[in-house]
Amino acid sequence: MRLQCDGAMAEIQILDRGAGIPEAQLEAVFQPFFRLEGSRNPATGGSGLGLAIVRQLCDLYGWQIQLVPRQGGGTKACLSLPNSRSEKNSH
Repeated sequence: MRLQCDGAMAEIQILDRGAGIPEAQLEAVFQPFFRLEGSRNPATGGSGLGLAIVRQLCDLYGWQIQLVPRQGGGTKACLSLPNSRSEKNSH
């Protein structure tokens, strides 16, 4: 995990080296109940709601979420949030 801040934005990056997400499905994974691995047991593999909830929160609060394939395998999830300290200092 990484955290980067500049004057206006904070970005949280989650980095993994798993199987990754095929480029054609980078948006589909944000749909409720969408799962990449149909063979996973729902009792142990989740319901496919996590990223859908993240996208709803981003839409609600004006945040941005982006999934990016990592060179060498895996995925980078970038969550960008307005820096509230920057907003307070600008008034």
